[in-house]
Amino acid sequence: MNRGNVGKTLLLFTCFLLGAFMVFAGGTKEEPAQSGTQESTKEQEKIVLEFWSWNNEGSYPVVHEDAEKRFERDYPNVDIKREYISYTEYLVKLKAVLSGEEAPDVFQIPWAGEYTELARSGKLLPLTDHLKQGFPEFFPNIMNAISVDGDAWAVPLDLNTLQIAYNKTLFQEMGISVPKSKDELIATARKLEEQGKFAVALGTKDLWAGADVFFAQVAYTDPTHTKMAQADAGKISWNSPEFIQAVQIVDEYAKKGVIAPGANSMDAFVGAKNLFVQEQAAMFYPVGNFVTGGLTADIGDSFEWSLFPWPPLKGGDEMLPTGGVAEMFVVAKDGDNQELALDFLRYMTNDDGKEILVKNDFIPSSNYSGEVVMSDLYKNMLDAQSKSQSRVVYNTLVYTAVMNGMQGIYGQTLSPQEFIDSLVEAAAK
Repeated sequence: MNRGNVGKTLLLFTCFLLGAFMVFAGGTKEEPAQSGTQESTKEQEKIVLEFWSWNNEGSYPVVHEDAEKRFERDYPNVDIKREYISYTEYLVKLKAVLSGEEAPDVFQIPWAGEYTELARSGKLLPLTDHLKQGFPEFFPNIMNAISVDGDAWAVPLDLNTLQIAYNKTLFQEMGISVPKSKDELIATARKLEEQGKFAVALGTKDLWAGADVFFAQVAYTDPTHTKMAQADAGKISWNSPEFIQAVQIVDEYAKKGVIAPGANSMDAFVGAKNLFVQEQAAMFYPVGNFVTGGLTADIGDSFEWSLFPWPPLKGGDEMLPTGGVAEMFVVAKDGDNQELALDFLRYMTNDDGKEILVKNDFIPSSNYSGEVVMSDLYKNMLDAQSKSQSRVVYNTLVYTAVMNGMQGIYGQTLSPQEFIDSLVEAAAK
């Protein structure tokens, strides 16, 4: 073998050894590579995000499902598990899971007294800072409403306003204009009675509906729009003049035929609604976007209808509806999927979320600048939202006293002062 062949042989042998060394070295480095693959696989494991609500009727499930589809498209490893629980069982089940460690990741929270109770329970994630990141700018009055002890605790999805529905066709036939004052409403009720018609159909078997008539009057008796919150917080008494005057107005409406008879025996959205749909009553309360679709379907072509707020004390004053948050959702403080839960709520409230809300006649909780064609009725509700006043009492005992006491006013078994006394007593407990 000549010197050249020997050199070639040594070179090939060296390359062989180097290759073997590299294979061996590569083998020793396989563990980190496998670790990275395992981490990637772990990231793609299915995550179940639990979502609870009680609104499984009407168009709310359509809104929820739309957000779910958009979210799961962008998060293919996440499965949104929606669970709907009847409202009568919702709070019982919710409080039971919150007392343990099985709370859903995202869940609807009730308005009124239960909200502050749950906000102070230590079970909810405070959202003040989170709402500044990727969420729309919610209306200021709504931000005030969802704040408890200086923190925001919920994400408001949509809003509602409560107004009186009226039969425009009947009003025109009888030469009646929309009443712009308390006295005009009483005079309208008198004209209707002369023609064999009821005035305002109201079903207070659903206690909250009766309570809202009281709140609607407080919107006028308290020009500062602050007294109810102060009384709710215990800073002033429920025996204040604003509340006494408000219940006196409701009492006058009950005595002078503004409220259709039998209110306490009727459901809000069955008996009372039917009086309006069947044209026995010229007006119907309470009406918000949660019922307008069904109302339109029931009325059909029978007559034209629209909405106006309870009138102020005197003509010339601005007419003010009442309203607040409709659906709002919170995140469990000890949940394993907080960031995903927050992202899902961002999907529900972003521009696409607002688009589906408006398409289904819901009012978003922040400004909407899309191109959905709006009906005149929807424009009415949207305009009313900017003027709406609070209809919320957070103290559960006081709110219950308002609901029960209003039944006494409609049934004329309770005087206005006895009603006020019951609120004072409830607040003291």
